[in-house]
Amino acid sequence: MTLTVRKVLRRSRGFVGRSIWVVVAIVLVQLTASVAFYSAIDRQTLREDHARRIAELLVVGERVSKLSQVDFDKVMSSHYLQAEVVALPPEGPPTTRDQTAEANAIAEYVRRWEPDLAKRPLRLWSESRPEGGRDLVGVMSLKDGRWLTFRSRNFPRPWPIALRAVATTLVFSLACVGLGAYALRQLGEPLRRLTEASRHVGESPPSPIVVEGPNDIVELGRAFNDMQRRIASLIEDQAKAMEALSHDLRTPLARLTLAADYIEPDDIKALVADNTHELDAMLRSLADWLRAQHSASTAEVVDLPSLIQGVVARWPDAVRYEGDKALLVTTHRGPLEQALIRLIDNAVRFGGQAKVRLADGPDGPLIEVLDHGPGLTDEAMARIYEPFFRGDAARARDTGGFGLGIPTAERLIKRFGGKLVIGNREGGGVSARIWPPVAVSEA
Repeated sequence: MTLTVRKVLRRSRGFVGRSIWVVVAIVLVQLTASVAFYSAIDRQTLREDHARRIAELLVVGERVSKLSQVDFDKVMSSHYLQAEVVALPPEGPPTTRDQTAEANAIAEYVRRWEPDLAKRPLRLWSESRPEGGRDLVGVMSLKDGRWLTFRSRNFPRPWPIALRAVATTLVFSLACVGLGAYALRQLGEPLRRLTEASRHVGESPPSPIVVEGPNDIVELGRAFNDMQRRIASLIEDQAKAMEALSHDLRTPLARLTLAADYIEPDDIKALVADNTHELDAMLRSLADWLRAQHSASTAEVVDLPSLIQGVVARWPDAVRYEGDKALLVTTHRGPLEQALIRLIDNAVRFGGQAKVRLADGPDGPLIEVLDHGPGLTDEAMARIYEPFFRGDAARARDTGGFGLGIPTAERLIKRFGGKLVIGNREGGGVSARIWPPVAVSEA
């Protein structure tokens, strides 16, 4: 159930990122469409503007063409438009297909503006100016056989207006993307809290999350809080049931221990006594492991070197301490001490000797339990946190233990927000790195 919730929440968290990319994609499509739209509008507007200018010139030019050449040039020419009546039409330069299409489109607009010019021979083309830019040049025949030539200076390309419109659209689109990303991030905040809370379901005391946001998110948060309570209650009930069972089993074990004193011969007596003692130790280890899942603790200020040295004193000849002499930290004394006892006991049992090292790093205090044993295989390392799994390949009974020391230590540390990492050391041996649990509020 927990894995399914985590998978759903990870997908939900990715939904916000994907939504932002969808918004960006929509904006890009809108921007591309706007560029094409504004370019087409700009091009059409320029064509119509030139067509209107030329149509007026041709109509008026034909009416005043009977004036002298000097008077005609003076009357018809302006800063942007130059006109002249000639005997023979000029030959235009070769043009590209796009330039020819542009000129033909303008000529068509001219004929639409002035239908009387539809039957007149009219030819347009564009020419480059030496100082830069292009002029629109044309020629039309007059009724008296002469030709009216004209030049519209600074025939502009269709991009300047389009670029300004695109820039405006781009700024507006970027503002929309920013606002959309901010809104999606705010909507995704409850999902991020759900994701973070899901990582600790079943490991730490249940901590209800704040339910807020859209209705769907609120319902999801309430369902998550209900699920968290049910899981915690189920785990606690199972642990208490197993604890009660293990406690009740000690009564017949005690009777067997007493009865062993009356068993003969001595070798059978010793066999029964050893097995009853082993069963009693196993039940105690099992009860500790189960109790670690729902144990309670209050955070307090602890002198870590003093606590570690108190634990190390249990093995005066096999364990030594290295590190600071004083380091105060607010943590959970009981769970940390019990976890250290089990980790050091495990290191001494399988490595013969151990070293406990304390350092205050960038991520907070770090406690390392190092042994000098043979280390663990990759298969054993992958299963090191499993209950009842023993890392020694031969499962030799002379080393003692029931495979619950490391799982119990992990439960005690993780339940209150700490971290335990087991790994092989370079050169042999195993290291257990502990980041002490921090203070968390109890449910």
